[in-house]
Amino acid sequence: MSVVTVEALQPVEPLTIEQQVPVPDVIERARAGDRAAFAELYDAHADAVYRYVLYRVREPSDAEDVTSEVFTRAFANIHRYRWQGKSFLAWLYTIARNAVTDRRRRTRPTVDLDNAYGIAEDGPTAHDHAVRGEQVDALRGAVRHLTVEQQEVLLLRFIENMSSRQVATVLGKNEGAIRALQFRALGRLRKLLVTEVA
Repeated sequence: MSVVTVEALQPVEPLTIEQQVPVPDVIERARAGDRAAFAELYDAHADAVYRYVLYRVREPSDAEDVTSEVFTRAFANIHRYRWQGKSFLAWLYTIARNAVTDRRRRTRPTVDLDNAYGIAEDGPTAHDHAVRGEQVDALRGAVRHLTVEQQEVLLLRFIENMSSRQVATVLGKNEGAIRALQFRALGRLRKLLVTEVA
């Protein structure tokens, strides 16, 4: 039989998240001011941030501008970034969400004249464009009634085609929570769209 000493019963200080999960070297180097390390982070995440932004602003040129702004903000604030065991991409998505919100406050929506009248040499008619546009607008309007977390889960699952596990990693949640958010979000969308049609 082993003897338990008093020292063994002393409370143990909990490990910080940095001690539990090591900070990725590339992030640590970027935080220390290494531009090449930040370039690696840019290369790894630029496409995902662009798609995330494009879904929200719809115009490719606007999405490019906002994506550039996201990485400019990230570079300026990388020293403030604190590793908490979740994806660096989650931090970039937060910056992107704020950048899109800021852009919407600064600009008013405009419509290209050709698109306004559905002019095209081939392809769908103006009526087809109008019907499709109404459906897309209805869906976008309904999505705006979801919580930010529900919106992000749907975007990552269905626009980015990520698995529940990947979304959980990006958002720093467990897989069950992601499935629950997705289930509630889709149920809410169904109700909102049925109400609009009725």
